[in-house]
Amino acid sequence: MSHPRVRLAVFVLTTVALAAFPAAASETKKPFTIEDFFLVKSLQVDDITADGRWLAVSISTPADRLPQDNARYGDPTYIGPSRAELLVVETASGRSIPVFPGKRQFRSPTWSPDGKSLAYFEIRDGRYQVRVWHRESGKSDPLVLTKGRFVAEGFPLLWSPDGKTLYFAVRAPDWEAKSAALFQGATTAPIIVLDTKDPFLQWDEIRRRSRLAIPAAWDFAARKMTELMPETPILSLRSTKDGTTLLYEKDVTEKTNYDVIGGTKNRLEAFPLPGGPSRVLLEPYEQRAITWSRDRKILAYADKGNVFVMGLDDKAPRQLTGEKESPAPAKDEAAKKTAEAAKKKSPTYGVVRFSPDGTLLLCTSARVEEEPDKDDPPVRRPAPPRQYWLIDVRTGEKRMIHELPEDEDLRPELQVVDWSPDGASLYFTTSAKDKYDRGLVRFDIAAKSFTDLRRGSALYGRWRMSEDGTAFVFTESDGDFPDDLYAADPGFRNVRRLTDLNPWLAEKAVSRTELISYRDTDGKKLTGVLYYPANYGKGRSYPLVTEVYENYFNNGFNGALNVLTSAGYAVLHPSVNLVTGYPGEAWAKGALAAVNKVIEMGVADPERLGIQGTSYGGYATVLLLTQTDRFKAAINNSGKVDMLSFYTQSPRLGVRNTHAPEKSQDRIGGTLWEYPERYLAHSAILRADRITTPLLCITGDLDPNVEAVQSQEIFYALRRLGKKCVWLRYTFGAHGGPNTPEERADMYKRMIDWYDTYLKAAKK
Repeated sequence: MSHPRVRLAVFVLTTVALAAFPAAASETKKPFTIEDFFLVKSLQVDDITADGRWLAVSISTPADRLPQDNARYGDPTYIGPSRAELLVVETASGRSIPVFPGKRQFRSPTWSPDGKSLAYFEIRDGRYQVRVWHRESGKSDPLVLTKGRFVAEGFPLLWSPDGKTLYFAVRAPDWEAKSAALFQGATTAPIIVLDTKDPFLQWDEIRRRSRLAIPAAWDFAARKMTELMPETPILSLRSTKDGTTLLYEKDVTEKTNYDVIGGTKNRLEAFPLPGGPSRVLLEPYEQRAITWSRDRKILAYADKGNVFVMGLDDKAPRQLTGEKESPAPAKDEAAKKTAEAAKKKSPTYGVVRFSPDGTLLLCTSARVEEEPDKDDPPVRRPAPPRQYWLIDVRTGEKRMIHELPEDEDLRPELQVVDWSPDGASLYFTTSAKDKYDRGLVRFDIAAKSFTDLRRGSALYGRWRMSEDGTAFVFTESDGDFPDDLYAADPGFRNVRRLTDLNPWLAEKAVSRTELISYRDTDGKKLTGVLYYPANYGKGRSYPLVTEVYENYFNNGFNGALNVLTSAGYAVLHPSVNLVTGYPGEAWAKGALAAVNKVIEMGVADPERLGIQGTSYGGYATVLLLTQTDRFKAAINNSGKVDMLSFYTQSPRLGVRNTHAPEKSQDRIGGTLWEYPERYLAHSAILRADRITTPLLCITGDLDPNVEAVQSQEIFYALRRLGKKCVWLRYTFGAHGGPNTPEERADMYKRMIDWYDTYLKAAKK
């Protein structure tokens, strides 16, 4: 049978054939093994030349990022392994040229303006080195930095417009020694003293070291590096299109921010090239996403729901939307209420993108909605965008160009990819919310109409348009196999497949996926993704493993799940409707409803149900076990079970463990002292006596995220209660458990053995 990924039409015909003859289509296929998991290649498009002719593409496998030295998590001087192939790919023909033989550790491949040279950082002798590969000769040269200096990881490579200068960042001579001393002082020092009077948490102070860098310039003619400014705490670095100015956000944070994970106070500054004093563009701000025009001479941002713009020569930002705030707030109570009511009704704007010439700004608008919080005041949250506007940067005049349906369930997901160079069209990705209807569309601004360019049930991603608008590149798959790379002209009349990364998978019994819809117990419509067992035979019911997290919609190749489906299991990814203050109810209401749907479809055996989750999903898994006895086996990989002890654990993550329940993922809605009863209600350890399902816990002893002591708590509790629990510890592992391919293979084998024992043996 031909491979089902080449064209969308072929994919449609193939899935129809699979649905009609599932056993015949896959009965001769070999199972997807644990060893296969480490062979699957994936790609990343690192850069594209301005004319769209050449790509820089990196290709790697899961094994290329292992093993990590997990004991050094948070060490600013540690560089973990991440090897890959680096290929230059011609978009017209698909011809590929290796930049170097085999795999190496590199990052940030960046094309020169003329597309003839590719600069990148590569690990040599334990440190990153700047190298430049020349397309015509196929050779690469290192840049010899000033003695005592070395590359600052995490900062970009920037070319001057004429290609004669390359900008990057380096470290000060004493940076490494000071950074290492701070890390050792927090991990191996015989005496460690922490004081609440210190402005920063200890690990925040260590993390800040990675921002200290010295912007530098390499002159190709003189073959010399010049430092542009003293060591500075930098968060972002870019240059204007004409190469006259470096733009950077300077970290001016004064103390640990408990409101934002890794939150910083930033100041935007401009540095003239080739040199001179920096000047401040924006005074210190927090949580501000800045959008730049293509020439990077104008910036825009949203603040409190309104849009502001500023040119590099302006003294202050200008407000483009909404009423300007009165310098003196209303003192009269009635006036205050009137102003607050008007504020609630006014739309909130978000900045999307500048037009190519910088005269217009594409923005979205939505209204702030209130999320009911049962016994407490409603939580105000911004609604998804409903309207798209074009705002004149000079005058502030705005016009709506597109409005989405009011009903959220009918509203497609739109994301802007780019703006055509002539400014006449916008390119959006689109995805329906109730079916696999996805792709790229072109929006004609004058006609206010959409044209499909690449659309269907296939899974697309990584859309990118060349600067001159003559070429698109993107990834595509049928949703079951891994992605491959494609290129197209602007009208998508000539679509070319550039890679075939995993042809050997055509011989493997890769799972077929299906989007399912169901309603939770509150009647809310939700979606899930069902992975069919390998060699699925219609009319048979299979053991089902439900993997929980938050919400699922898109399918896509998943190596770990294919190990399970090849072992004879159906796997379900259900969505849940999480409500602040009461997230624990969501999995019982949503996940169980999704399981019932798969049982109704005849795919799942109701007597052979398993459940698992990793991290937040592991937390959900154990919490769900305290509410139902329907599952016959469960696996918790790196999930917390005690919201009280977890609240102040994991110091290497800074404020993450307090922020998650207070303001983000855990959705408790406040501090431990404001809502102690909620923290208790969401601590599975306190209801361990209700658990009847055999539980396998998997941890890494060096997990900096959810410390292994969380699984220790539930293991000893269940042992004390006389219940079935196995705790699988990987001594050198971290979040997710294993740290080597061998250990990961061991984990998958033990997981399958666990499910076989409780979901298959009982059937015999």
